[in-house]
Amino acid sequence: FFSCWIDGWVEERQQTTNMKISSSILPLVIASQIMLADDTSAFTSARHSVASSSSRVHTATNDITTDDTANDTITWSAKASADPRYAHIAPTQLLNPQPRDMTTFPKLHEAFLTDTHPIETQEELGRGTFLFSDWRQAWYTYGMCDRSLSVEEYERTKKEGGFIVDPLTGEADYEIDDIDGELPDDLVGVLYRNGPGKFGIDGDRVKHILDADGLVLRLEFCPPEEATTSSSRVRFTSRFVETEGFLEEREAKEFTKRGTFGTAPRGLTSIFGKPKRAGLNEDPEETAPLLARVAANALQVDIKNTANTQVIAFGGKLLALWEAGSPYRLDPVTLKTIGADSMGRANLQPGKLAVKPIPGIPAEFQPSFLGGEAHTAHPKVCPRTGNLVGWTWAQQVGAGMSVTFTEYTSEGFKEVASETFMLDGCDLAPHDMILTEHYILLKVNALKLDQLSFLSGAKGPAECLGMNGRAPVRVFAFPRPTLSAEKRKDFTPFVVNDVPACFSIHFSHGYEDERTGNIVSYFSGWPPNDSKSFLGAWGGFAPDYNQIPPTYYWRMEIDPKSQECVDLRVSPGSENMCVEHPVVHPNFQTKAPKFAYTQCCNAVGDSSGPMGYSKLRLDGGAPAQPHLKLGDKNEEVDVYWIGSRRFAGEPLVVPKRGVNLEDEDEAYLLGLMYDAVKHKSSLVIFDLKRDLKKGPVCTIWLKTALPHGLHGCFSPEKEVKSSCFC
Repeated sequence: FFSCWIDGWVEERQQTTNMKISSSILPLVIASQIMLADDTSAFTSARHSVASSSSRVHTATNDITTDDTANDTITWSAKASADPRYAHIAPTQLLNPQPRDMTTFPKLHEAFLTDTHPIETQEELGRGTFLFSDWRQAWYTYGMCDRSLSVEEYERTKKEGGFIVDPLTGEADYEIDDIDGELPDDLVGVLYRNGPGKFGIDGDRVKHILDADGLVLRLEFCPPEEATTSSSRVRFTSRFVETEGFLEEREAKEFTKRGTFGTAPRGLTSIFGKPKRAGLNEDPEETAPLLARVAANALQVDIKNTANTQVIAFGGKLLALWEAGSPYRLDPVTLKTIGADSMGRANLQPGKLAVKPIPGIPAEFQPSFLGGEAHTAHPKVCPRTGNLVGWTWAQQVGAGMSVTFTEYTSEGFKEVASETFMLDGCDLAPHDMILTEHYILLKVNALKLDQLSFLSGAKGPAECLGMNGRAPVRVFAFPRPTLSAEKRKDFTPFVVNDVPACFSIHFSHGYEDERTGNIVSYFSGWPPNDSKSFLGAWGGFAPDYNQIPPTYYWRMEIDPKSQECVDLRVSPGSENMCVEHPVVHPNFQTKAPKFAYTQCCNAVGDSSGPMGYSKLRLDGGAPAQPHLKLGDKNEEVDVYWIGSRRFAGEPLVVPKRGVNLEDEDEAYLLGLMYDAVKHKSSLVIFDLKRDLKKGPVCTIWLKTALPHGLHGCFSPEKEVKSSCFC
């Protein structure tokens, strides 16, 4: 096995350097690197001592260094310039798998040349046409500055308030007065959002966007009665989540931990060469040689927790979540990182792999890194009880996965009830869950882990997952931990095998049908496909849609009596709608709502970037449209397209202050939007009493651009007692 690695590395090295290398010395190199890696403290200390000899602030790379450029002028980028290498119409997976020349779309071509928005109608939009250069800009690192600063200049500029966004911490704090339209008086509370924000270290960009450090932002909407004539009702705050890995890498000025999706330490630069460090807004360097990856990462199983997926406000805590480790607690006002939070669970702690101790081996001989747990990034809030319902997981060697469901009360984040079950034969923790009045369901996609590639360091954990997009999947159903002993007689655990092939991503809601007793759920997911890679196309600089299957909105119905899936299809009426991040009114998380709202990519059934928001009618509210063929536009759905040079973030439904929560329409739809012409982000607000196609009632402009983010929540009070989630 090692011989294959060695021979491959030798061949590659000889081709690139014209050197003749004796493969007989390479096992010694590997062994020495693995031994060094095992001595973590010595290895890290050595890196830190080298790093400390240089200190200068690279604001484009979020690092500190020292040289003689203390008098450099600070020049902030007002907007991003398009790279001509990527100035083409982005490809899609099905209809247009190859890049197209801009001249085939004269309006968009003219807009590109003049750096403006094309004049487009809603009828013209919705076909997934956008510029790939614009899409790349949506994934620029947060707080970019195009000059380097000395430590002295950085400190002086910071003291004088010269930074809009602090390049080291991601900190920004300002009132917003650039508002189009009228800010609703009954939108009161705090919007939080999390997502990848810092895309590397010292000019070395992460290999995959989901390996980036988390950026949490906060938008506070104060009540109109508290506003003054001299202040705005809206205040913006942001910060990077300063996890253990974030702080370690900032000090070392290099990647020190393996990322989930392939980013990893490089190994000895004297042997394997230094990274190119082209910049955080340039393409990541090609993957290091195989031997370098193995030498630096073999047996290193402490994966970096980036805390970049979700942020929830509950029980007085603000938590940044990542589904393979511990949550990180943040200050709900300043967003400063307080530290890892165990949520009251002894095994939910940093530095421990979410793998149970190996059966049959005495405790004193167990590897020290085993015995941990990981917490899901997608808990739910039960609208009836107000409880937070989440779950932790740990792999059981040779048996599957252990999952523990826990319900917490909003009063002090106290545990109400907890129960543990097994997912037999499960190699990867499901990303999302279904919550109903009596059940918790987990849909397990067809994925298998190549453990040898992971342990050897050759690949990151997610890269080791093989996906079978045409294999049947399973659904595990468990009673909620708060269910009484009496009711448990009617709600026992069961498994639905042979659910038709469909890769699920995010569930909007689930409920138990009062008429049939069946469990109905809705989710975004891929149809049967030949993709073999789990989120592999999201690697590189930005997601490449000609490699990503189209994402549709699905309806799944399970009969708990027969333990069968009796219905699985694209939600009737939403045919050809490529959508993601579906949400419903938070009061209908476990009920049957009339509507779901989504980020919308196109209405022709293809895979493309997100450029609008849609309102989908559920459960017979809209007729099916089986006549639509691939490429036909669905004209029946209520959609608002934001334009071909703007990109839509995940939506969130927020109830209006003081209204009846049983009325789905008495709410606002909030979504963050990136404008590639202004190179700024904004928050768009739709009043759900109106059709979406009429457009937002208000647009709130930030002072800078935000990277395209992930999930968030809205808390109606500053005390963050509870919130509604994306």
